[in-house]
Amino acid sequence: MQGDFRKSMGEYQVKGHSDFLRKIVKIPSLSGQEEAVARAVKLEMEKLGYDKIITSGGNVCGIRGKGKVKILYDAHMDVVEPGNEWETDPYGAVEKDGFLYGRGACDDKGSISAMVYGAAAADVTGVTLYVLASVREEVSEGNGLKDFFQRSDIKPDFIIIGEPSRLMVARGNRGRLGVRIDVKGRSSHASRPQDGENAIYRAMKIAERIKKINKKTSGDTVSVTKIETPNKNINVIPEMCSIYCDYRSAPGRTEEEILDKFHSFIEERDKIKVIKKYFKPWSLEEKHPLISAGMKCRREILGEAPSIIWIFCTNGTYTAGELGIPTMGFGPGEERQCHSAGEKVELKQLDDAVKFFSGLPAFIRREAENK
Repeated sequence: MQGDFRKSMGEYQVKGHSDFLRKIVKIPSLSGQEEAVARAVKLEMEKLGYDKIITSGGNVCGIRGKGKVKILYDAHMDVVEPGNEWETDPYGAVEKDGFLYGRGACDDKGSISAMVYGAAAADVTGVTLYVLASVREEVSEGNGLKDFFQRSDIKPDFIIIGEPSRLMVARGNRGRLGVRIDVKGRSSHASRPQDGENAIYRAMKIAERIKKINKKTSGDTVSVTKIETPNKNINVIPEMCSIYCDYRSAPGRTEEEILDKFHSFIEERDKIKVIKKYFKPWSLEEKHPLISAGMKCRREILGEAPSIIWIFCTNGTYTAGELGIPTMGFGPGEERQCHSAGEKVELKQLDDAVKFFSGLPAFIRREAENK
């Protein structure tokens, strides 16, 4: 059976990856509840004949080869809540018109399936290939991966993050910062609003200023995602209103630069609090050996395509942004499908991703040897 998985690229026609994807999409796996999917991943790796499989902190890692060049594939098992607007069962793994529908089909179980099967078919001459199905990415990018590295002695030279990229090489992702702005007002009885200063009205003006950041700062976006007051009664003019913001930053942007933007249009009486730590943006140049290997692999196996910078955060925020390990991204599916009702992945893209992941280790090894 293993021989069937490890034929030359021209003969590689295995279809088990789509069946595996259906299986794991049918298993709910919210952050912190990934155990059942982890068991399914481990069983699939055993079936495919991985040399070794380890589990740690909820993560599952399959290993192939014992070569000098160490490559780690990572894709996360957890998903977000499906919501209520689906036309199909979000855990039904329904196939229609060449797409597989279901929560996690695109983000991120399509990449898990493609990596597990692609690595099983890969030529691992001269490399050690790790395939990691990681936990808790949706709630804290990098923390599940960080826990895995702290518990193991694995030190990869290169890391490939599996996330939807439309089958294009991703050479970086934007950063993220969560902030809360506490806007001050002055309370009074609602029947005499002129005696107070409505903090909600002040917050609305600040929200309009925040909206303009999107037009003024290239590569960055910011969204007001929640507004609230501590008021318990509706007959009181609120003296406080809090605005919650999700800021996405281009590579090269610092936390200080972002906070300065907010400070430029609030008054001294208002306060800014960082409520979600800054996940640093990261990027590699196209001439970097890892990106060069990815682009050559993409060109030879699937044809020419440009590289991209992901607009969202990934586990690469930790591997590249904090550890400094050369990191690249690739995966089946479109970014807009992430967290959406009716989430889907094209099965043709899944097939192509398997081919890419099976060929990539040889390209990385050659680039590493030629450095």
